[in-house]
Amino acid sequence: MNPKFFQLPEERQDLIRNSAMVEFGEGTFKKTSADAIAKRAGVSKALLFHYFKDKREMYLYLFQYAIDQCMEIFNRHMLKASYFGETDFFLTLEKGHQVKMDMVRRHPGLFRFVMRAYYERDGVLSPRLRKKLDDVLEQATGSFLERMDLYKFKDGVDPKAVVRLLMLASEGMLAETGAYTAEEIGRLFAEYKKYADMLRQFLYKEEYL
Repeated sequence: MNPKFFQLPEERQDLIRNSAMVEFGEGTFKKTSADAIAKRAGVSKALLFHYFKDKREMYLYLFQYAIDQCMEIFNRHMLKASYFGETDFFLTLEKGHQVKMDMVRRHPGLFRFVMRAYYERDGVLSPRLRKKLDDVLEQATGSFLERMDLYKFKDGVDPKAVVRLLMLASEGMLAETGAYTAEEIGRLFAEYKKYADMLRQFLYKEEYL
């Protein structure tokens, strides 16, 4: 891609990135048009392709950017949790909501784009890139679980499976509702929290409820 893209003001870069992620997050790679991205961003298609060689290059750049941003979110959240000495599994997940909200305000389409990209079937993502996302999720899950008080779970409960279950639930709720804004995702999180609280009641030992 053209390095001149990074010479644009940060707000302008965000506008182009966000416009592309929202459009790609709403449909498949093949059906998403560069015209729609350019129109949403308020630029010409010619200018868009001045920064990116083609739609594929833009998509792959966004995928890497989204992964980097997600890891930044996770690391910032875990640093904050460590600073305050928070080690409860469900409480730490809940407090991570505010960090996510900050990212949603800056990148409204990021999470839906990542989810759509992972299940993309047009062949734009190579197996290597798909595995990269799997590796990032595996690393983040392992790092999170290492810091939590897992002894609070009842015997036989697999905390890693609980993380997976909650992640699938949040992805499904996002896909079903199409939430983008911080307000929409805030309402979604309130519903998600009810399900997480139910799991906590069932999965924690009585003395930790």
